[in-house]
Amino acid sequence: MTKTYKFVCRSTRRGFTEWASIMEDDTEVKRIDRDVQVETVRQFRERVGAQLEAEGYRLADHQYTL
Repeated sequence: MTKTYKFVCRSTRRGFTEWASIMEDDTEVKRIDRDVQVETVRQFRERVGAQLEAEGYRLADHQYTL
């Protein structure tokens, strides 16, 4: 089983929204949303990345980190 995650950012009418998409064998199994009032993009990516890598996930290809 391939366990990866990627960060997705979209523009909405209320501003930008971001989430982490957790994938197992190319199927999304979980989504973690960033609370824009609580965390910066960097804080969110560091926290979620560390949590998911501890669970055995790896960053998907063609992703970048801050």
